[in-house]
Amino acid sequence: MRTAIVGSGAMGQFFGARLLLANCEVIFLDTDQVTIDALNQRGVTLTTDLATEHTPAKAARASEVTGTFDLFLFFTKGFHTKAAVESITHLMGPDSYGLTLQNGIGNAEVLQQVFGEEHTLLGMTDFPADLEEPGVVTSNSQGKVRLGSLHQAPALAQVARLLDSADLHAAIDPDIRVPVWEKVAFNAALNTLSAVTGMTVGQIGVDTHARGLVASVLDETLAVAERLQIGASRQRIEAAMDNAFTHHTHHKTSMLLDREAGRPTEVDTIGGAVVRLGHENGVTTPVLNTLCELVRTSTPSRTLQ
Repeated sequence: MRTAIVGSGAMGQFFGARLLLANCEVIFLDTDQVTIDALNQRGVTLTTDLATEHTPAKAARASEVTGTFDLFLFFTKGFHTKAAVESITHLMGPDSYGLTLQNGIGNAEVLQQVFGEEHTLLGMTDFPADLEEPGVVTSNSQGKVRLGSLHQAPALAQVARLLDSADLHAAIDPDIRVPVWEKVAFNAALNTLSAVTGMTVGQIGVDTHARGLVASVLDETLAVAERLQIGASRQRIEAAMDNAFTHHTHHKTSMLLDREAGRPTEVDTIGGAVVRLGHENGVTTPVLNTLCELVRTSTPSRTLQ
């Protein structure tokens, strides 16, 4: 499948590199000229626990590209999803699919407005990705991808095979809402708390007070999921957190990095989305709401960007 990576940050470069190393046809689409130039000039160097690999790459602004693509993988921040989708409409054909592997809730609904219900896929990945500089990415080999659709999508199995062939350990989940919400719960707890406190993942893991706040956020998020009849597993979420506390001790969450850089955060599509859905469905989320409000008070308004 001719594939476009929409949003070429750490995760976009990681997935694009994996696909390129599996001899897939890929182009990186981004709006940052520094990233575009670096990818075109130097390609991507990917380092995992198994090896360091390099691949040449092609990158451009969407407006500079012609032709059609079979698959668009979206990795932009949630508040950029609508603009990102609108930027690639001239590259869509009648059989094009959009796949969101972004953090948070609501991105698939944005894709559906353009791709249609049967051509919109969504998923979850727990692969980490750290960008040392444009074109230089570190990750590991232990992650996975879970895929699904909110409506029947004919190419779902084909996309899963494509990603699996690139060592991305992809599989179809019968109810994709479950892994998506489990990751939302994970991120709602760790991202918001780290953004407010400045703590790394490891620091949260060893702090009694922080762990108490994490537990409260999980209580609230899982209560919202239960009201929506989504069977998220607290045991799986806590196992993922224990793994992060052990193996990603010095990791700064993306929300903390955004706050430190003075950039807008994804609080509205992660923790804020849980709070909103809780309010709409009669579930109170006081701890998470307070953390989200604190994040909002310390980050610039998107309207000013």
